[in-house]
Amino acid sequence: MKIDFSNKTVIVSGGTRGIGAALVKLFFNCNAQVIATGADLETIEKLNAQSEDRIKYLHLDFTSNQSVKACISNIVKLEKIDVLINNAGVNKIDSIDKIEEDDWDWINHVNLRGPFLLTKAVSKIMKKKSQGKIINISSIFGVVSKPKRAAYSTTKWGLIGFTKAVALDLAPYNILVNAVSPGFVDTQLTRSILGEKGIKKITKTIPQKRLGTVEEIAKTVVYLASDHNTYIAGQNIIVDGGFTSA
Repeated sequence: MKIDFSNKTVIVSGGTRGIGAALVKLFFNCNAQVIATGADLETIEKLNAQSEDRIKYLHLDFTSNQSVKACISNIVKLEKIDVLINNAGVNKIDSIDKIEEDDWDWINHVNLRGPFLLTKAVSKIMKKKSQGKIINISSIFGVVSKPKRAAYSTTKWGLIGFTKAVALDLAPYNILVNAVSPGFVDTQLTRSILGEKGIKKITKTIPQKRLGTVEEIAKTVVYLASDHNTYIAGQNIIVDGGFTSA
């Protein structure tokens, strides 16, 4: 089964590292024109200086209204957008009695308000063409949770609900909206949060006895975004090595 995104434009938020970077690479290898966003301006400038012709990076900091407006103003100028991947996400671990309001607002701005703003803008363009795919990157913590994940789980649970509701709004226009919920994936963020001891401990609870890879998540997303997906809508695809089934 060949997946080809020739002559298609794909937007990936949070596309500078981890799962986002893997998505950019895979979509590029499938011949897409890729627009990726990132919150760190220095990183964006560096990546643009060394990127391929079919990859462009835009600065997008969801905590800055000015940054959001500037990025969206560039996006809405595009003649067409075939795929939107709402991947940008942040996390801070703390118990409900200790988490600061500023941290709660920061996580909600990036993880939930961000996808709302991008989807609102991009869906208007997709509706004109009566086609499109939108995939929201949620998490297993939008399905289950654990201590000190109140803010993160709230946003990821909300993102799945957002996915289902928006799928109903846009399905009549041949725009298919789905979510992908990764389990424990081997990224820099996972390692910084869990540490080596935490990774060894959590790996024992995963039926496949290993962390997932960013490439495994990217392959699932790319399939949902491809022409091979013609009837999957409003679903949350969990990619976790069986963790949530245990």
